[in-house]
Amino acid sequence: GSSIIGLEEHTPDNLDEAIEYAVSHGTDFHQFMLYTPIPGTPLYAEHLANKTLLDPGEYQEGDVHGQFIFRHRHPHLARGQETEFLLKAFRRDFEVNGPSVLRIARTVLAGWRRYKHHPDPCVRNRFAWEARDLAVTFPATLWAARKWFSGQNPLVFRKLTMLLEDIKREVGLKARLVAPLAGRFVWSKLRREDQRLKAGWTYEPPTFYEANASMLRCRLQWTVPASPIKWVAA
Repeated sequence: GSSIIGLEEHTPDNLDEAIEYAVSHGTDFHQFMLYTPIPGTPLYAEHLANKTLLDPGEYQEGDVHGQFIFRHRHPHLARGQETEFLLKAFRRDFEVNGPSVLRIARTVLAGWRRYKHHPDPCVRNRFAWEARDLAVTFPATLWAARKWFSGQNPLVFRKLTMLLEDIKREVGLKARLVAPLAGRFVWSKLRREDQRLKAGWTYEPPTFYEANASMLRCRLQWTVPASPIKWVAA
């Protein structure tokens, strides 16, 4: 799924409804992006003509990538609100639908049920290969995820419980045995990763940049020092 935050008609009063509608689709993955004018596009030309673009000195060009800030003045959203609503959309999708990696299990199970008896052996073999994780990986992961969400998100907990039971019924004894056994291993890894992240570890590697002559000429537009990065946990 892909949804846009910050259309001209979006206001603080109707964006919650737009987010709820987007989340209701329950897609395996969902990307939320800002409605952002990019140089060379008709939207950018329109904002340029209407003089609604922000002065380049008011922002850093590297921050205008569609998932942080606007580079223009929105008719209804104050500066900074776009970031708040964007984060709210991602959080709401996670609260309602759970982690994407587990939504995939639901889709794989549905595909296997639909095509496991297909008359074409090529199709059957393809979906048997696609469903290879239904016996071990998904039951173990779902078991650990249920334990993680138990007590903190009843809605996601119920969804994970129903999905795990569906997989057990479809796969049989192997999935029923594997879920609690391998699930405990996944659970221990999950807790260890949570502790590591809380201690300050991040997935983003150290970065650097090199400035060529063209970039150096634009240096006067840069904000120094750079705006601090604010990490956001789901």
